[in-house]
Amino acid sequence: MLLDLHVHTTRGSGDSSLRPEELVEEAIRLGLAGVCLTEHTYSWTDDEIERVIGETGIRLFRALEVETDAGHALVIGENGYHSDMRNFALLGERASKSGAAIVLAHPFRHLHAPGPQRCILTVKAGVEPGDVKGASEISFLQHAHALEVVNGATPETDNKFALDVATILGYPSTGGSDAHSKHGLASGVTEVDGDPRNPAELAEIIRAGGVKAGVDLHVGRLRFMDTQDRETAPDHDAQTPS
Repeated sequence: MLLDLHVHTTRGSGDSSLRPEELVEEAIRLGLAGVCLTEHTYSWTDDEIERVIGETGIRLFRALEVETDAGHALVIGENGYHSDMRNFALLGERASKSGAAIVLAHPFRHLHAPGPQRCILTVKAGVEPGDVKGASEISFLQHAHALEVVNGATPETDNKFALDVATILGYPSTGGSDAHSKHGLASGVTEVDGDPRNPAELAEIIRAGGVKAGVDLHVGRLRFMDTQDRETAPDHDAQTPS
């Protein structure tokens, strides 16, 4: 199953011009099986999703994009925002209890940009651009169940750095367009090993490592990035939050 795991609509993201009905139409045209609605300030209800889907057969999964002290995180399997989500370690604790999945979104965005360093993860850890090993040792990463290594709104050099870090760690990888309009939808996708029908089932698959990032479906050149040995996916719940 192919999903775009990172999309924003006018329903819940003030910086998006993508209407939900337009999203469904374009996703079907591109051959996506479904989309994660990772809104900035809103959590979709089941009734709203059903109304938008209609009889199309497309799947829309409710999710959140949360701004944390480790950067942005996609949270799948939680039904709304909570005040403790801005603390990434506490978010990890919440997810371990609820069964939600946490995907660290565009984790190294701005790492290779000119001027003062603006990548939250590396600034906090004192990691320099190019230090993949150092980045792989950043303690925040232990709370994520997957890393977004393909983000359609992030420079290729930053995505590649995320891919290298995920490969060192053996972490599951995801892809998402981060689309705020129909242009670029499916520029990043996620191959899901299973047939999830709701956010809880999708979260379970992500936590089990059953996802793999893909790129360029929207231009007909889909290719995948595998970062892990599926038999030895990290057990995040066994780790002690820091």
